[in-house]
Amino acid sequence: MENQFIRHEPCFERILFVLTLDRKKMKERILIGEEQQIRFRLNGSQNAEVLCDMTRPLGTFLINFERDTDRDWNLYGLSPLRQALHSNRWKQPELEQAASEFLWGKYLSNDPLKMYVAFRIWNSYLLAREPRDRNAACDRFMDKMSRLTGVFQNESMSFDRETGKPKHFQAGSLYFKGAPSEDTRLDLWFPDNRRTEECVSAYASLYPLITYYLNRLNDWGLCFRQCKVCGKYFLAKSQRYELCSDKCRKAQALQNKREFDERARENNYDLLYKNECQNWRNKINRVKNTAGFPADRLEKMQAAFSDFKKEALQRKKAVKTGTASPKEFTDWLYLQSNVIVRLTEY
Repeated sequence: MENQFIRHEPCFERILFVLTLDRKKMKERILIGEEQQIRFRLNGSQNAEVLCDMTRPLGTFLINFERDTDRDWNLYGLSPLRQALHSNRWKQPELEQAASEFLWGKYLSNDPLKMYVAFRIWNSYLLAREPRDRNAACDRFMDKMSRLTGVFQNESMSFDRETGKPKHFQAGSLYFKGAPSEDTRLDLWFPDNRRTEECVSAYASLYPLITYYLNRLNDWGLCFRQCKVCGKYFLAKSQRYELCSDKCRKAQALQNKREFDERARENNYDLLYKNECQNWRNKINRVKNTAGFPADRLEKMQAAFSDFKKEALQRKKAVKTGTASPKEFTDWLYLQSNVIVRLTEY
């Protein structure tokens, strides 16, 4: 099966996008190719010729689904080919080259969805070149491919933002009411004696595939979560999961250790401050009970203690904001011990 984006003999077989979900292993498997070859591959034949056979974490298809809000697929992928079908043979190479570069870039992305749509567009263009009536063939080409790429303009990962639960796609939605029957078709391949999991295959449209995926996740009680470290979405068995991978778990553990060490340093200088305050209070209370201690000296000690606390609070704030170091604060505290000692001598 040729997949270079140049003129060659088109593939006349239906190229399917096949999906199988493994709830136990939390994996998804995507295969692209002719039905018979995919069935051989699913039954364990590694010699079967397919365009793609990829296994990824469950939910990746929906999370990484292509978004085309700027309609680049139409602008750079379909439009040049449409013009080529209506142009003379001297203008066609330049238009084909423009579309080929865009589609080839999508195909090389290693994303099964982009690979599938890019291949389908180019192969459908080659097929549209076959009939004598190019205008009718072009209309059919644009109609089918526009419906295939139209899904890129909608949100595929539909879920409740509070619970993370995927939302059931309703078959009675406006899309399913107005779409051609071919676009709502999804073939279900039940497990057999060698294959233990069910598969679904899509061809004309990817909407039914999204419907199937979301409904399965909802039935299994899985939910979408956003990783608190990297910010990426992932699929989890409950809402208590907050980290998407071992890499993020290690990063979070390192951050927790940093925060613990920071709290330990903060608690240390805060404890020294509290001890120094208590030292001042003890000395002031002692001289209060000392007969004949000068009253004016006691007032100076109390005023000095009030000034000490005000300046200490400012210095603590500077440490917390990072404009001063804990060592500078503790060194200053040790110097203040000498102040109260001098005031108690008479």
